[in-house]
Amino acid sequence: MSTKQLDFPAKHESRLAVRRTKVQTSSVVWILVFAALGFLVLYGLSWVVLRFPRVGGLGAIAIVLAVPVAVVSAASAIPHLFEKLGALGPRLRWWHALWILLYISTLVFRIRNQEATQAEPLDAWALLRIIPEMIVAAWLAARLSQRKRAAIWLKYLFTGLPGALATFALVCVASTFWSVYPAWTLFKSLEYFLDIFVLAAALANIATLEAYETMFSWTWTIFGVELAWVWLQWPLWPGDSLEDGRLKGVIPATGFNAVGQSGALFAVIALCRLLPIKGSSKPHRGWCIALFVFGMASLLLSQTRNAVAGFAFAVLLVLVLSRRAWLAAAGSVLAGLVAVLTPIGPMVVTYLQREQSADAMASLTGRADFWGFAWDQFLQHPLVGLGAYAAGRFYIMTKLGIDTATLHSDWVELLVGVGLLGFIPFATALLGSWWYLVRSVYDHSLTVQERQMALEAVGVLAVITVHSFFNDELTWHAPLFLLVVMGYAEMLRRRRKAQVMVPRARLSVVARPVRPMA
Repeated sequence: MSTKQLDFPAKHESRLAVRRTKVQTSSVVWILVFAALGFLVLYGLSWVVLRFPRVGGLGAIAIVLAVPVAVVSAASAIPHLFEKLGALGPRLRWWHALWILLYISTLVFRIRNQEATQAEPLDAWALLRIIPEMIVAAWLAARLSQRKRAAIWLKYLFTGLPGALATFALVCVASTFWSVYPAWTLFKSLEYFLDIFVLAAALANIATLEAYETMFSWTWTIFGVELAWVWLQWPLWPGDSLEDGRLKGVIPATGFNAVGQSGALFAVIALCRLLPIKGSSKPHRGWCIALFVFGMASLLLSQTRNAVAGFAFAVLLVLVLSRRAWLAAAGSVLAGLVAVLTPIGPMVVTYLQREQSADAMASLTGRADFWGFAWDQFLQHPLVGLGAYAAGRFYIMTKLGIDTATLHSDWVELLVGVGLLGFIPFATALLGSWWYLVRSVYDHSLTVQERQMALEAVGVLAVITVHSFFNDELTWHAPLFLLVVMGYAEMLRRRRKAQVMVPRARLSVVARPVRPMA
């Protein structure tokens, strides 16, 4: 027997011993890793439960499990985010600058009561709102110096869906003559008209549906930065940022409802991209998952009930329009069973109640009282109302002794402010947007990308429509979410109209009688 053969058992035993040592070492490492993770999970659960007792045990588990998913998704999504922003930058034009100036003019740095507002309508903080609007108005006036350009812009302003909305704005301006607070009505009405004018100017310069995508991306970027800043304020001003356990912005003031609506919108947009129309390009899943988690966390932590309802309605609608009705039905049945057969149902009810009594829930947090009084006032002035933007705050709420800025409903505000004369054109513009966007999801004459944009616009429109029944979002300066989806609906309308006119023109040429030769 050779020496090598004699040495083989000893070498084999030594190799086995080394492998056993490595396995034992790796086992110890994995045990330590799992122990550390377990400690972090338990610590996170205890922190969430102690900090937010209304969340409950299952809610705390959901939050703690969502955090690592969000971190991993964000790590893979950040490079994609910078890539998207880098691609968006060269495509921005002057109307994008006007768009962000309109947004800046909506920022609130102080909240005043009715007496202070009437005593001093223009204070130092109000200039931060007026100056951006003056810049926008001056820019539009300068570019309207050319007659040809002015004719085109006015055509886009007073026709189609923007035309219906501009008619509503003009009714608001006219209501100055019978308003309970004429100066306020005139200022707010001109603000709203300026918003529509910016949209019309953009539509007059955007040639294709693909180019309009920059308006979507720019709007989502603006409100994404706003929502990210709201989250960054949490560690800076934890007491003010999480008032009553609800997330809001402190400087500038971003209300619970605004945080909830933005969170719902981002979650819906992410869902549309995770479940796209058949044939569309595959999205960056890490980015979409991070966006969905970001939106859902903002929505749930804001505890905005109407935004939750808008999100649920938008999800069902998106699933049906993307031909996934089976998923919507299965999800609804599963959610019902979970709510009935598990402790999650009572937890959801507790979450939605926000520690409010049954009477407060039945009265829609007091809305039913002043809505009833507002309805009585509408019946007394059904045609023209009591003045746009002023009737609710300076008449209804003053009579009831309630110090709040709005009636917490676009539709109640519409009826009591401008009556049926303003309600009809506004409803026409909104319903028209619904009509063209929903139809375009199934329009195969459009590209897959254009249909996907229509699907996302429908999801956004669903959230803000539901939200409008319990808050003033669509009829007050500046309704950027409404304007951006309405602008896309208007472009779809004009394209459909052009497709109909071309065959008619060809038919008239073919049917034209031929004159006999002399």
